Formats: sequence, C-alpha cells, structure tokens
Amino acid sequence: MASNGKNGGKGKRVTRYAYDNVKDPRVPETGHTALMPGDELVVTVPMDNGWAKAMKVAQLPDTAEHPVLVDMDPAADPTLFWSGKRSRRQVPVLPLQKNEIISESRIAQIIERARNAAEKNAAQTSMFAELEKTLRESDKSKRVEFYTHDEGWKNKLICSDSLHVMESLVHYEGLRGKMQMIFIDPPYGIRYDSNFQQRVDSTRNDNKDEADDVLAIKAYRDTWTLGVHSYLSYLQERLYLCRELLSETGSIFVQINQENLHLVKTLLAEVFGAMNEVAVIVFTKTTGFSGTLLSSVCDYLVWFAKDITRIHYNPLYRMKSAGDEGASKYRPVSTIGAIPKGRFDANRLAVSDQLTSQGETEGSDQNFEFEGKTYKPPAGLHWKTKVEGLRRLAEKGRIILEGKSVRYVRFLDDFPVFPISNVWTDVGGIQNRTEGKLYAVQTAPEVLERCILMTTSPGDLVFDPTCGSGTTAYCAEKLGRRWITCDTSRVAVNVARKRLLSAVFPHYKTRNGVLSSGLTYKSVQRVTLKSLAYDLEPEKVDLVDQPDIDSSAVRVCGAFEVMTLGRYSVEDWKGYVVAPGGEDPTAPKLQNYIQVICRLYRKDAAVQGSSGLVHAIAETEKEKIAISVGPLSGRVTAKQVNDAVTDALSSGILEVHVLGWAFEANVGEVKAQLEKRGKVKVQLVMIRPDTLAEGLKTTKPEMLFSPLALPDIHVDVKKNGNGRKAVVTLKGVALFDRKTRSTDYRRADSGYVSAWYLDEDYDGDCFVDCQMFFDFKKAPNLQALGIDVEADEFTFQLESQPFLVRGYKRIAVKVVDVYGNESTVVREI
Repeated sequence: MASNGKNGGKGKRVTRYAYDNVKDPRVPETGHTALMPGDELVVTVPMDNGWAKAMKVAQLPDTAEHPVLVDMDPAADPTLFWSGKRSRRQVPVLPLQKNEIISESRIAQIIERARNAAEKNAAQTSMFAELEKTLRESDKSKRVEFYTHDEGWKNKLICSDSLHVMESLVHYEGLRGKMQMIFIDPPYGIRYDSNFQQRVDSTRNDNKDEADDVLAIKAYRDTWTLGVHSYLSYLQERLYLCRELLSETGSIFVQINQENLHLVKTLLAEVFGAMNEVAVIVFTKTTGFSGTLLSSVCDYLVWFAKDITRIHYNPLYRMKSAGDEGASKYRPVSTIGAIPKGRFDANRLAVSDQLTSQGETEGSDQNFEFEGKTYKPPAGLHWKTKVEGLRRLAEKGRIILEGKSVRYVRFLDDFPVFPISNVWTDVGGIQNRTEGKLYAVQTAPEVLERCILMTTSPGDLVFDPTCGSGTTAYCAEKLGRRWITCDTSRVAVNVARKRLLSAVFPHYKTRNGVLSSGLTYKSVQRVTLKSLAYDLEPEKVDLVDQPDIDSSAVRVCGAFEVMTLGRYSVEDWKGYVVAPGGEDPTAPKLQNYIQVICRLYRKDAAVQGSSGLVHAIAETEKEKIAISVGPLSGRVTAKQVNDAVTDALSSGILEVHVLGWAFEANVGEVKAQLEKRGKVKVQLVMIRPDTLAEGLKTTKPEMLFSPLALPDIHVDVKKNGNGRKAVVTLKGVALFDRKTRSTDYRRADSGYVSAWYLDEDYDGDCFVDCQMFFDFKKAPNLQALGIDVEADEFTFQLESQPFLVRGYKRIAVKVVDVYGNESTVVREI
C-alpha cells in the first residue's frame, strides 16, 4: 500500500510505498545475537545437476597407465569443467543481524522543513520516523523472540558476502522459492578492482593503495586464487543458490561482457538447464572498449528462467515511428496509389500486407470476389480469415489490389507500438544522466527497469547479490517492487544508502490503494485483421513501462534495513590466513587467525588455548594486557566486549584490548559502563583494513592498529515548555589516513566525512535514522511541489535540526567516512 506524509495543506503529498500485506520473520538486532543458539549450522550445497555422476562413470581406474577417452553419461548435457570445480560445497549459515532501520528519507525531511518554514511553523516533525519509533516501542517485548514472530516487510541492504547472505535467506528468512527476479552483475573479468571502489565520493581508485575494505580483500583473495577457474567457482556456488531462491515463475539475469560471455552462458545452462534459456540481450553503452581490431560498445544480459514453461513475462513495447525499427515500411496513404483518394487521411501512415497464410484449407469456400474479379489463394496457402470476413474488410477499405494480388491495408495507428527485441540500442550509458556516475561499475537504470518490468509485478521481490551503486534497489524502489541487495564492500553499501535516501520518484496509481493489486497503466488498442473481419472490439494492451502517475503526490524511498551477518559464537572467528614462519602449519584455522593478529599487535602475546574471549595475554614487568580479537567476517559486539572483560577479570587482568575490523554501535557505551563500574580499562582498537593483504611490507603495530575513532560531537539542550529540545553538532572524527599510515583528528568539514546520521532517542538496540546529513550529487528539482527549498539544504550540514528529548534520554550519532568505515557514539542527554 502507499503510506502518506503530511503536505502542510499546500503542494503535493509526500508518499512512500509500504508492504503491509507481506510479513517477514523477526531477525536479531544489534546486541542480541548472543540469544541465538550457539551451535553453528553448516549446510551442504549440491552443485552438480548430474555432471558429477557422468564424471564418475567416465573416471579412469587407478591402475590405468595411459589416458583413454571415455564417453560421458548420455543423460548429462555437455558441461564446462575447470580446475577446482566441485559437486558440493559446505557453507556455514549465519543469521542476518539488523544494525539500522531507515524509516525516513532525507529528501522527505527537506520537503517537510521547507513547508514548515513557508507556514512559519517552528515545530519540526518527522514524517515517517516517528511511526517507526511508535511501532518499535509497542512491540518491544517481542524484539528478542527471533524467528517466532512476523513483522512488516522492510527492504534490506546487507553488508556481507553474498554466498552466506543467500544461505541465510534460504534457511533463516524462509525465502526459498520466493524471489521473482535475480539480477547479477559480477566482475566481468578477474582483475582485482574491476568492480571495486575505494571511496564513497570518488569512482577512481588509487593504484598505489588497492586494499581498502577487509571484506572485499578477503573475498578477492579467496575467490581469484586460480584466476578464471576460481572466477567460475565463485559464480557456480552463487548460481546454484540463486536457483534455490527463485520462484517457479522467476527469472535470473547475469550481466557480462564478451570476455566471459561464453563461459557464463554455459554455466547458466548447467545450473538451470539449457531448455530454460530465454535470451541473450545485447545493450549498447555510451563508450566502449577499443581493442586492436573492433571496438566493443555493448554488454550482454544472459536471461534464464527457473522453468520456462511457467515463466512470468510482461511484454514491453516501444512506440512506432515512421522509418524506424518496427515501422520501416510505413508511408503516407497519399503515396499508395491503390487506396482510393479521400477514403482515409492522406497523411495517415500505412503499409500493405499479405492476406494469406501457409497451408491449404480443404472443404471451405476460398473464392473471394473483389472489384468484379474472383481471387483464390495460391497453391499451399489459405486466406487469413473466412470469405465473409474478407468482404467486411473490403467494405472498410482495408483490401486493395496491388499488381495481380489482393492485399490487406495495415495502418501504423492500428497498433502504434512494437515489442522490444533482444537488441537494446536505446539505453545508452549513465555519464550524462542527472545523478551522474556514482560507482566504478554502474549499469544504466533503463536496463534494470526493463528486466524488472518484464519479469515481475508490483510487490514482487527482487534480489541483487552484487549491489555496487544500488541500481537494482533504486529501480525496484521506483517501480514498487520489494528488494534485497548485498555487497562485501562498505563503500558500495554507503553509496547505495545515500542514493536511496536522496531519491524522488513519481507516485504511481494503484488499482485499489494496495500495491499488490497492481498499478494502472497507459494502454493502446490493437486493431487486428481478425477484429475488423469479425467486428470485434480491439484488444486493450497495457504498457507496463508507463504506469499512470498521480500528479498530486511525489514519492520518496520506503523503509529499509541495513544489515550484516553475525552470530555470537566462537565459530564466527573463522578466517584462513597463511601462517608466517615459525607458526604451526597444521594449526586450526581459528587458532591460526588469532595467532597472526595477536602477534602483529604485540610480539610478546601468548595465545591462549581456551575457548573464552581472551585470546591472548601480553605481559611485561609493568603491565598485563588481555587481548580479544573480533571476527574476520563480522563486527565486534557489545557482548564480546563484556565477556572479554569478564574473562580477564576472572584471571586478575585489569586491562583489556579488543581488536576489530568493525564495531557495533553500542560498544562505546558498554566500554564506558564497564570502566565506570570498576577499575578495569578497556581499549577498543581498529585493525587497519588491509592488514592481512598479501605483500604488505609495513608490519609495525602502530601502523596496523589505531584506537576506535568515535565521533566528536557537542549536544546543546534547552528547555522547551514542559520539555527539552536538543541540537547536535558534529565537530570532527579521528580517521586512519592510509597514505601517511597514521590516525589523525579530522574536522567535520575537512572533506573526510561522507555522511552522518542521528538517532534522536536511541534504545540501545537498533539504530533508527531520524536525521541524516550528506551532500547531494545533484539537487533534485522540487518546483512541482510548490515550495522553495534553500540551496544549503542539499549540502553537508554539521548541525542537526532541533528535536525533543524523549523517553530514553539518549542519542546515537553514526559517522561514515569517505572509505565507508562507520563509527558510532552514544550520549546520555
């Protein structure tokens, strides 16, 4: 359904789409993953479709001295093989963890403030965030009962590896067979940064500093070890999971260029079956790759169905234009001599067409009299309609004599559109679009829109495991589809978040006020030879790419969740790191990872063999420090900090250093509480993102580790009637500079802060965005709303809007730097 915001009595309504009729299992929120079962679930993903059986039949006996050729099992299709191809894969299944709820849109807040200012109304209200706060408080008692209660659907932006995300969606979220369309835009080749971006604010990567995001580094190292062979394994694993997620009527699109098109197409045929190939779509780009011979100015979409006999398909059409595709032979009536003058408009476009079809018809009259002569179909053919129908066509001036044959007159406006083919020359690139290029690899929105429109209906679920700039999510949001997208890179996640929060969409009319009932569309009539011959009403054809727009409303992005994968379990601390000299190469992977990190941090660290959260102890004559290492694939939780301190205190250690790649929002608050409660000292330490990158020469601890950079804020609270109002000012943040390899304090206006977000009444669990601040790439045109917006509303602001101090009397501020790293500070007010 569509949920409405206030309009202040003037201008257009501000709306967003909601999906109240769709329910979603309640997932753990930040700080509550400890309540999940401790045992880790590991599943086996079958990946063979019969080829493993064929190989078993064809394998050579162990005693064979010479290679021989053995035919494969004829039941198996021709199959692609590569080094390291597996018929099954074990994947640990981690639950999704809700870190942030975004129920407001920045553009909606800007519109609301402008209207309040125009009405000289000093009260600042949140259009949608207050609703989310109310729902959370009314349902608070159920927040820790995971997967036992359903809640209203929210779209999902997930920062984690797509392989583990898909397994979680299957096993925890219950989405097996629920996705109507999947779009994958994998790296086109095996070059490291072919689809990777280092900074939120720039699409150009620094070749001297390729390693930026630990998750992306890990994904790259694990994925491309064997070059194209590992590339194919990467795709194979994910495609088999995509098949599990797709509905029986669903479709999958894989975007690729000519370099690996043949491999990807063969792999898709293996996973989904060659009989389920729908098409290979060619679409043009603004610029192309200039090789030594022909330049390549196109990319490809390989389209497969889950079951082509049941596929959901909406035909798309383009308007005909004389001389162009679909209307190349149409010409004015005045130039067709066989049409009597004055019968039709001289400028009306027409073409003559055949009146016969293949195959002879026996036992029926085929003699047709026209203008005093009798005509009969040539041998092997028959009339397209009965003779009575031909007479009606003649009466309507639709039959003419050309040479010695009678022909049918077809007008361009009989059906003014033609179906699009698999060659898309009209989508171009994105360089000159309003929002400009946001990511290193970015597909034109028109491409995604067509894929979504052809294969889904409003309210259907769309999934993209390769988020990038968030184009799939953006287009799904625009077209009223639910969406899930994920990426290993925090840069990509933050680029997509800003793009969605600053978007303005047209509000499309629904059939009965509920999005699932469908949209209303512009339509055209299809006048056919049959409808004219039998005096039938012309067929009405909806143009699903042209929904009717409600001109009284403008739409903003709906609610979505920012999530990660995580479980509070020792098994989370997995990570394969090659042991340096002197380490035991047979050591378990978990122990190996902890050894490497602890020894890099303190050479004198003694790794502990227990299963507790104190992983190592560094002891000198002056100090004794407990070291706890965060998981490679997740965030340090507040519970890990608490449990590490508890373990350390039980051993008489009063100083604890917690090392992590990323931290949950409430760790700073827990650190303050622990230190306030006793004599313990807690140090939260960020691990430099590329610490484990191969070939790293710098290994001094001060260059690899830095204190967790909490935002520097000032809170001003003043009385406001019977309550209090607060204003938050962002002053700065500490940032690890990768070029100088040092941590420096940066002013908030120094250009290193990409965005910051404010939770006005933080409940200690999940961060709810109430206010948000960042630069717009390009200010949207809001003139149609009938309001004037100050130009500085679209620029980065350091001071929040005033807000009432409410129930928890506590705020949280989240800062995102230009490298996508997030840090959060919680403050009592």
